[in-house]
Amino acid sequence: MSIISLKSVRYAYRNKYQSVQALKDINCTFEQGVMYAIIGKSGSGKSTMLSLMAGLDLPDEGDVLFQGTSTRTLNLDTFRRNDVAMIYQSFRLFPLLTALENVMYPMELHGLRPRDAKKRAEEYIRSVDLTDVVFNRFPSMLSGGEQQRIAIARALAMDTGIILADEPTGNLDSVTSRNIMTLLAQLAHERNYCVVVVTHDTGVLDLTDVTYQMRDGILVKE
Repeated sequence: MSIISLKSVRYAYRNKYQSVQALKDINCTFEQGVMYAIIGKSGSGKSTMLSLMAGLDLPDEGDVLFQGTSTRTLNLDTFRRNDVAMIYQSFRLFPLLTALENVMYPMELHGLRPRDAKKRAEEYIRSVDLTDVVFNRFPSMLSGGEQQRIAIARALAMDTGIILADEPTGNLDSVTSRNIMTLLAQLAHERNYCVVVVTHDTGVLDLTDVTYQMRDGILVKE
């Protein structure tokens, strides 16, 4: 059964000079326990599609469905907080919080007591193959690979069924990139997440279960 799907989705960017059709009649379905990749040239519509799936915007036409319910009828703040986790190429960690505090943040936002959030955050950080040494380090003190793992640990702390990753390895070397993608695949296969990754890195596609290609706003299954 699908956890999120797009039905006849169209979306355009508009200003007073022009309208650019970013997505053209997109139809696809995503399930838990599966890792998906979306590849394509810059500007082809990949990140736009991911932002609609994350509830950051609504399509001009068609519907994004979460467990059969259109995001048009959902409280999008609640949806983004409870049901979907985003991982970005730029990591987007809070610079003035330690690694541990970054991972604790979404749990405390949900009302978990700081003591319990701290314990679970430590477990999440260890689960992404980092040691206790990083707990009290600020993001600026971590390597790119370490920062991305903290971002993944924070996504896990949100305890959602969906992880959407927008170029999560774009700033990383090839070895670290593969390690990050392997970890995301494990989250899909071992923890039953629906993982959708937008990537330019075709060298890691062997780790994904399903690959789509975006061509000028049209989605094609590889």
